Amino acid sequence: MSYRGPSIPLPLPSATKTLLLVNVAVFLVNMLLFGRLTQWFAFSWPGLFDGFGLGLLRVVSYQFTHSFQDVMHVLTNMISLWVFGPMVESRLGRAGTLRLYLWGGMAGALGHLAVASLLGTAAVPLVGASGACYALLVFAACTAPQAQIVFFIVQMPLWGLAALLVGIGVYSTWVELATGYQGGVSHSAHLGGALLGFVAWRLRLFASWSEYAPDRPGLGQRLLQAWRRRRTAGAQRAAEQQELQLDAILAKVKEHGIGALLPAERRLLDRISRQKQGHGR
Repeated sequence: MSYRGPSIPLPLPSATKTLLLVNVAVFLVNMLLFGRLTQWFAFSWPGLFDGFGLGLLRVVSYQFTHSFQDVMHVLTNMISLWVFGPMVESRLGRAGTLRLYLWGGMAGALGHLAVASLLGTAAVPLVGASGACYALLVFAACTAPQAQIVFFIVQMPLWGLAALLVGIGVYSTWVELATGYQGGVSHSAHLGGALLGFVAWRLRLFASWSEYAPDRPGLGQRLLQAWRRRRTAGAQRAAEQQELQLDAILAKVKEHGIGALLPAERRLLDRISRQKQGHGR
């Protein structure tokens, strides 16, 4: 598979490079441990309840774990990450890309679990970044559908590749539901990640507002601006209330003399006088 769209930046952007390095590092460690990480990090329904709740971490750990016996599995996923990661990162930024990868992997785990439960194979372990990579693929295809990519020897638009691979996943999942568990590739995990990628694009999840509204400030800035507006409005209301009280006090002095003021009114008059003197310096 090769890519003929906008140039892929080198060195790779931060999130893509981080994900690549973590996946490769875990693969190498797994190789040195003769596949033990696959047993520890793989996702399965029974595995979620291991270790007093620590098994839940397998929803994330499986996304970075590949069988050391199948180098093509990790290789194809890393090529996908290398090609589609920068396209996604140019739109979502570092944090958004990491979130899309992780949520895509979790959606893949849910898709696998749903189909595996129907087939009675929920205990079969799942490893690999395929669900996360499908999320990146579909998101990239939605944002740049006409980018050209060469799949084996066929050049096609990116939307065509995404449609082809998702279609294969749908068909293969249907075959599994009709004939039983086939083993090997979890096409339902691919579909779960693909669905998350589409939803993320459609609902603009994980995106920086700078892409869709360049003049719109970030969340922290918006919260600070809202707090400042509320404080300014509160101070203005307090000043208006104080002016009304001052007018009432002055009217009372004019009509009945200063001796008619209550202690609280005298204190308020003194405080306003000091404030005005202070501003006048």
